[in-house]
Amino acid sequence: MVTAIIPIILTVGLGFLLECRRTMDVRALSSIAIYVLLPCLIFSSLLTTEVTPDEAAPLIAIVLLVTAALWLLGKTFSRLRRFPRDQESFFLITTMFMNAGNMGMPVALYAFGDRGLDLAVIWVLIINFLMNTVAVYYASRHRGGRRQALRTVLSLPTIYAAALALLLRATHLPFPDWLLPPIQLLGRAVIPIGQLLLGIQLAKARSQVSFHVSGVILPNSVRLLLAPALAFAFVRLLGLHGLTAKVAVLMSAMPTAVNIAIYATEFDLQPRRVATAVFTATLASFLTLSALLLLLSP
Repeated sequence: MVTAIIPIILTVGLGFLLECRRTMDVRALSSIAIYVLLPCLIFSSLLTTEVTPDEAAPLIAIVLLVTAALWLLGKTFSRLRRFPRDQESFFLITTMFMNAGNMGMPVALYAFGDRGLDLAVIWVLIINFLMNTVAVYYASRHRGGRRQALRTVLSLPTIYAAALALLLRATHLPFPDWLLPPIQLLGRAVIPIGQLLLGIQLAKARSQVSFHVSGVILPNSVRLLLAPALAFAFVRLLGLHGLTAKVAVLMSAMPTAVNIAIYATEFDLQPRRVATAVFTATLASFLTLSALLLLLSP
């Protein structure tokens, strides 16, 4: 399963080199991924998945439990250290929210196949909702974060794609057979596009990265090491086993989401420090994820 990391490194690296050689329109690629490809993947996966509600519910519980535990730990640590509001927000958003889409889905696909991808999609749906509400709030709470968070969530088609797929399954309404294959094809395109986009975004962020990385060692350690340890503890607590347990631990170990750097820049929340955290966590994750995949191997 460790070999699942190699194609991701190559594809992300290709995106990085592409941006270094010529300036790419990251906004256009990101819009295509967010507003077209990801909704298609979520819709087709939820419509056709063989993952049962009994399998999905514990996975959703792990997402919520890990996120809540990281929030509680972050708030407690910030209070003990008497962090100012912006420092507390920096610590929370860089530790709570992982790159489940661009990194998590391809790793789950390459390591565990289509079944792993179906489970990863459920994780992505939940964490994206949390990221576009809680993360936006903490990044922008000094600028009326609640309204911005609500507008962001309502503008995302992924929620409506998921709702439509679940409605069709619940009501057993037929979906045209001729329409599903192109939707599935578009959805699968988010895997390579997302990895290329990650490389491009990292290349663009490199100009903001500070060489003084001491300020991001702690949040990176929480994100890459403590988060999967918490997920493993909750997996054992809930008595989960098999592929669901492996995907839960794997997804929780992903590096800080690139969108966090975008939010930090948009709302002026220590953008250079956040960019440094995202950049260094992503590079370090190639090692930590390889080690984790060895531990998760049967």
